[in-house]
Amino acid sequence: MDPERIEIENEILDKLSGKIFLLQDFTHKRDIIFQVFLEVYNSSQRLQKFIRKSKGLEMEGFFKEFLSYGIIEEFLSDPDIEDIMINYLSPIYIHKTKTGLTKTDKSFSSREELDLFIKKLIIFSGRQTIRKINNVELTEIKGRVNIVYSPFGPQITVTRAKEKPLSIIELIKSGTLTPQLAAQLWLYAEGLGVKPANIIISGGPSTGKTTLLNALFSFIPENERIVVIEDTLELNTDLEENCSRLESDEETTLADLVKNALRMRPDRIIVGEVRGKEAEDLMTAMNIGKYCMGTLHASTARETIMRLENEPMNVPEVLVNLVDVFVIMRRYNINGRIQRIVGEL
Repeated sequence: MDPERIEIENEILDKLSGKIFLLQDFTHKRDIIFQVFLEVYNSSQRLQKFIRKSKGLEMEGFFKEFLSYGIIEEFLSDPDIEDIMINYLSPIYIHKTKTGLTKTDKSFSSREELDLFIKKLIIFSGRQTIRKINNVELTEIKGRVNIVYSPFGPQITVTRAKEKPLSIIELIKSGTLTPQLAAQLWLYAEGLGVKPANIIISGGPSTGKTTLLNALFSFIPENERIVVIEDTLELNTDLEENCSRLESDEETTLADLVKNALRMRPDRIIVGEVRGKEAEDLMTAMNIGKYCMGTLHASTARETIMRLENEPMNVPEVLVNLVDVFVIMRRYNINGRIQRIVGEL
C-alpha cells in the first residue's frame, strides 16, 4: 500500500475514533464512517490531491477501499473459510471447513500497512484503545478478531461464524451424527415437554461444539424463555423470539451474568463456553430447576468431569451429577477432509 495513503487513512481513523458503537449494524456504521470521511475530504487538500493524482480513482472508489479490509477481503467473501491467521508479515494462512489449514500467497507488505489494518479493526469495532491483547466483534465480518502483540510482531486470528448455522438434518448428512443420535438429542433437549436434560457439549478446538449447540436450538420449545450468555457472540439465536443475549466484558464476568440470569425468569440458560467460576453458578442454576446447556473444552467425558471438579471451576461433585448428558465431539482428518463427529454420548 502507498505510504501516503496509509498516512491519510490513519488520519481518517483518528477522526473516527469514538464515533462507532460496539456491535453497531453495518448500515449505520457505514453512514457514520462516510460522514467523517466527507469531513476529512472537504478539509484536506492532501486527500483531494492524492485522489486526483491516482489514475482511475475517484472519491467513491477511495471510500469503498477504505471500508474494506484490504488483502483479506477475498477471504472474507468465501463462506467456506472459518479462520484467517496473520503472523506478522509472513504468508497468511486460512482454515477451510472441508480442507483444513492452507498457506496462501498473500501477506502484508510492511509493518505500517499491518498497523493500519489493526487500527481499522479496532476503530470499526467500536473500541478506541489498542491493547497488548485485543478481542473484538465485527458485525460486517460476522465474527470475532483476536489480536496479540508478541516480540515477533502482531499475531491476528479472524474467526468467522456461519451466516446460517447448520441444522440437525445437515449434520446428519455430513456424517457428524446418525439419525438415531439426532433423535436422542431431540429427546434430551426437548424433554417431551416434561423435563429437558442438562447438556454439556465437550471437545477440543474446532470439533463442532458450537455448531451442534446451535443445531439443538431448534429442539427448544417455543414457549420457553432462553437466556444466552457468551464472552464472544457466536451462537445464532435469530429464530428464538423470547431470547435474551448477554455478553461478558472487562467489567462483567460470565459468572456475574449467570447469577444475573436467574433474575430474568429463564426457563433455560445457555452458556456459549464454560471456562471458569461460572461453571458452579451454572450447576447451581440446574440445582434450582433451570434447564441448562453449554460447551466446554475437554476431549473425553472423564476429562470433562475432571475439569469441572478442579481449578479454576471447582464444582462440587454433588453438583456435577446434575448434568444429565455429556456429548463429546471429535475431529478427524479422513482422506484429506476434516470430519467432525459425535464421539461419545
